[in-house]
Amino acid sequence: MGIDTSLRRGPLLLSLAALLWAASARAETSATTPEQGYEGGEVQHPRLLGMAGAQTALGTSTNALFSNPANLVLARVYHFEGLAALGPEARRQSYGGAIVDSSTNRLGGGLGGVWSMMDPDGIRRTWTDLRVALAYPLGDMLAIGLTGRYIRVSQAVSRGPLGASFASDGTRGDPIFARFTFDAGATLSPTEGLRIGLVGKNLTYPENGFAPTQLSLGVGYAAKVFSVEADGLVDFNTFGRPRARGMIGGEVLIADRFPVRLGYRYDDGLRAHAITGGLGYVDRRWSFEIGARRDVAAAHPATTVGAGIRYFYDGQSAADEPDPAGM
Repeated sequence: MGIDTSLRRGPLLLSLAALLWAASARAETSATTPEQGYEGGEVQHPRLLGMAGAQTALGTSTNALFSNPANLVLARVYHFEGLAALGPEARRQSYGGAIVDSSTNRLGGGLGGVWSMMDPDGIRRTWTDLRVALAYPLGDMLAIGLTGRYIRVSQAVSRGPLGASFASDGTRGDPIFARFTFDAGATLSPTEGLRIGLVGKNLTYPENGFAPTQLSLGVGYAAKVFSVEADGLVDFNTFGRPRARGMIGGEVLIADRFPVRLGYRYDDGLRAHAITGGLGYVDRRWSFEIGARRDVAAAHPATTVGAGIRYFYDGQSAADEPDPAGM
């Protein structure tokens, strides 16, 4: 099975652009706080960025790995995706990929992994996020899912105001955080097009900001050419006490090939208002997406941009995915 030459060149060009950006930023430090730059270790998927993070109810395909695992079985797909994201003010960069299969049988599954770095000339925090997800539809209206995660975070020593400190740096040979945890989600489809999603993240309750326990509820509606979703999220650990985040996003599919996304997000922990947007191209065999978020009111305004290239092994694009079990 051949892959179009432009598809093979896409990841190479994306990686080259990221390397050039990283080289130009080498001598600068982060203009944001660690909490804002790290953002709970969340993976900045381009669709998530474009929809302001509101994908708990509607996010399918590879996006479900990073939003709500129950949604893996809400569309029959066999997709591969390469991901990259950049945050200039936080000096953050991320690279990774994902594979999901919900077309072989009713049990859907996925694998994903992302490596990230922030503030290389400051705290130089790096982390790896590895995920394995399974999902299953319970009848025609309900799907459940579980994601097992391994998170490993390392940070430069002697970068804090007190010099070398185990409390802030860990040790030179060990990560400051390394743990297995899990996410669990459920999605209800009471009527055609309407979905309600609920997901809990990092449910082993590590009780820190490296893997904060979060609870998210989303309500979304999807038609053939448009979708809209609103989410509410509570972060229990990053800011010392529970803080809320509100998100709303919408998408219009133009000419069955070009998704256009807009969204708005308010983060109470950061006291930040942000607008988001995204564009893409969807073909029968592959797609390219880019999403961005920009703070319009914040103590430290920041920008995040993410891009992804997906290959549809079964020839079925996100524009025409049928639902399993009539969902």
